[in-house]
Amino acid sequence: MTEKARTIFLGILKLIPFAVVTAMIVLFWVDDFLGFMLAIFCFWIILPAIVLSIVFFVMGLRWRDIWQRIAVVWGGVNLLMLILYFLVQAPSQRCNPDIMAKHYEEHHTEMEELHRYLHSVLKDSCEVTLEFKRNRLEMFHVRGSDCIYSAHWDKEARQHKDSLMAIAGLSQEEYDNIRKQLKEMGCIGIEYSQSSPERLTIWFRRVGMGLYSYMILNRPATNEEKSLAIEDWLLIPYNDHCFFRYDGGAIGPISFSKEEREDFLKKHKPW
Repeated sequence: MTEKARTIFLGILKLIPFAVVTAMIVLFWVDDFLGFMLAIFCFWIILPAIVLSIVFFVMGLRWRDIWQRIAVVWGGVNLLMLILYFLVQAPSQRCNPDIMAKHYEEHHTEMEELHRYLHSVLKDSCEVTLEFKRNRLEMFHVRGSDCIYSAHWDKEARQHKDSLMAIAGLSQEEYDNIRKQLKEMGCIGIEYSQSSPERLTIWFRRVGMGLYSYMILNRPATNEEKSLAIEDWLLIPYNDHCFFRYDGGAIGPISFSKEEREDFLKKHKPW
């Protein structure tokens, strides 16, 4: 191997850690939970890549050759992407009852309008669940008047969208209106059934495998519903028309913690 070829080979090797770090940052931007899980299972690759990136970045500040200049620029871009992630993306990937309360106060009118809209456009006896991620359909479940339940996720949901819309009685315009209303209120999905038209669940935010949502009532909650909400660790009552809900996944908490429920209810009396 000639000296020039050796220099090029070593230069490329030094850039590999930067590529690994870039891939991880991009993955966190796209799906923070997937990025977190990959970081756990591949820490033996990612940790050395981070350390080597820092070392090569500092060494490259001397700007001795083109490879060191590339390392400095690439490291700077990674640092900028990381800063932007924590400033822009990370805040949308955390949640708690206080965040939910603030968001509800800002958008409760739109939530009520969406509730009325769904009742007006969906077929009688129809049940539908929709979820969007960055304005792209991620989940479409529907139960028609024949009581047959059809559940579809990701690519399959998008492939069968038209037929599922037909079962639900939605036109393209009505489907687009639902997606637009959710986007404007900063939420990701809905669960609604014409069999229980007084209740709408609006999915607010996913954090890890957990889902934060609002249970909206178009009438005041009954005393029985209030009592059940106080006893249910999945729920935090906010007022006569709204309950906060948290559904956990296979990993992490399965409900609101005792501390956050008690702290929030001390600060905010629902009735």
